[in-house]
Amino acid sequence: METEIKDRQFCPICAAEIKVVLRYPNYVCRSCASKASSADGRRLNFYNESLSGGFLAFFADTNEPYDSHVCFIEGVQCRADEAHFGGIVIEKM
Repeated sequence: METEIKDRQFCPICAAEIKVVLRYPNYVCRSCASKASSADGRRLNFYNESLSGGFLAFFADTNEPYDSHVCFIEGVQCRADEAHFGGIVIEKM
Protein backbone atom coordinates (compact mmCIF):
# COMPACT_ATOMS: atom_id res chain seq x y z
CA MET A 1 0.00 0.00 0.00
CA GLU A 2 1.41 3.38 -1.00
CA THR A 3 1.29 6.40 1.26
CA GLU A 4 0.30 9.63 -0.44
CA ILE A 5 2.58 12.51 0.47
CA LYS A 6 0.99 15.93 0.18
CA ASP A 7 3.15 18.45 -1.61
CA ARG A 8 0.84 21.41 -0.98
CA GLN A 9 -1.30 22.52 1.94
CA PHE A 10 -3.76 25.39 2.24
CA CYS A 11 -5.24 27.34 5.13
CA PRO A 12 -8.78 26.00 5.68
CA ILE A 13 -10.04 29.53 6.39
CA CYS A 14 -8.58 31.75 3.64
CA ALA A 15 -7.06 29.14 1.26
CA ALA A 16 -3.57 30.72 1.40
CA GLU A 17 -0.81 28.24 0.66
CA ILE A 18 1.04 27.23 3.85
CA LYS A 19 3.91 24.92 4.74
CA VAL A 20 2.94 21.25 4.56
CA VAL A 21 2.69 19.85 8.10
CA LEU A 22 1.30 16.32 8.07
CA ARG A 23 0.76 16.32 11.84
CA TYR A 24 -1.64 19.28 11.51
CA PRO A 25 -3.61 18.85 8.27
CA ASN A 26 -6.15 21.55 9.21
CA TYR A 27 -3.91 24.22 10.74
CA VAL A 28 -4.62 27.85 9.90
CA CYS A 29 -2.15 30.40 8.55
CA ARG A 30 -0.62 33.08 10.77
CA SER A 31 -2.82 35.78 9.33
CA CYS A 32 -5.99 33.86 10.18
CA ALA A 33 -4.60 32.76 13.57
CA SER A 34 -4.21 36.43 14.50
CA LYS A 35 -8.00 36.81 14.13
CA ALA A 36 -8.91 34.12 16.70
CA SER A 37 -11.86 35.21 18.85
CA SER A 38 -14.21 33.84 21.47
CA ALA A 39 -17.82 32.98 20.59
CA ASP A 40 -18.83 36.52 21.59
CA GLY A 41 -16.25 38.10 19.27
CA ARG A 42 -13.50 39.06 21.73
CA ARG A 43 -9.98 38.62 20.37
CA LEU A 44 -7.82 35.96 21.98
CA ASN A 45 -4.09 35.49 22.56
CA PHE A 46 -2.54 32.05 23.05
CA TYR A 47 0.78 31.21 24.69
CA ASN A 48 2.86 28.34 25.98
CA GLU A 49 2.79 28.17 29.77
CA SER A 50 6.57 27.76 29.99
CA LEU A 51 9.58 26.71 27.92
CA SER A 52 8.45 23.14 28.60
CA GLY A 53 5.12 23.78 26.88
CA GLY A 54 1.61 23.93 28.20
CA PHE A 55 -1.28 26.03 26.95
CA LEU A 56 -2.62 29.40 28.10
CA ALA A 57 -5.30 31.58 26.55
CA PHE A 58 -6.26 35.16 27.39
CA PHE A 59 -8.72 37.76 26.17
CA ALA A 60 -6.62 40.30 24.25
CA ASP A 61 -8.51 43.35 25.52
CA THR A 62 -8.30 42.65 29.27
CA ASN A 63 -5.63 39.93 29.55
CA GLU A 64 -8.04 37.91 31.70
CA PRO A 65 -7.77 34.11 31.33
CA TYR A 66 -9.87 32.39 28.67
CA ASP A 67 -10.66 28.89 29.91
CA SER A 68 -11.12 27.09 26.60
CA HIS A 69 -9.28 25.86 23.54
CA VAL A 70 -12.24 26.62 21.25
CA CYS A 71 -12.00 29.76 19.15
CA PHE A 72 -13.59 31.21 16.04
CA ILE A 73 -11.94 32.66 12.95
CA GLU A 74 -14.16 34.32 10.36
CA GLY A 75 -17.08 32.44 11.95
CA VAL A 76 -15.37 29.03 11.61
CA GLN A 77 -14.98 26.98 14.78
CA CYS A 78 -11.36 26.10 15.52
CA ARG A 79 -9.26 24.66 18.34
CA ALA A 80 -6.03 26.16 19.66
CA ASP A 81 -3.55 23.92 21.44
CA GLU A 82 0.08 23.38 22.29
CA ALA A 83 2.05 22.30 19.22
CA HIS A 84 4.14 19.13 19.31
CA PHE A 85 7.54 20.84 19.44
CA GLY A 86 6.41 24.03 21.16
CA GLY A 87 4.41 27.00 20.11
CA ILE A 88 0.68 27.12 19.49
CA VAL A 89 -1.25 25.57 16.63
CA ILE A 90 -4.82 26.44 15.67
CA GLU A 91 -6.78 23.95 13.61
CA LYS A 92 -10.20 24.08 12.01
CA MET A 93 -12.52 21.66 13.82
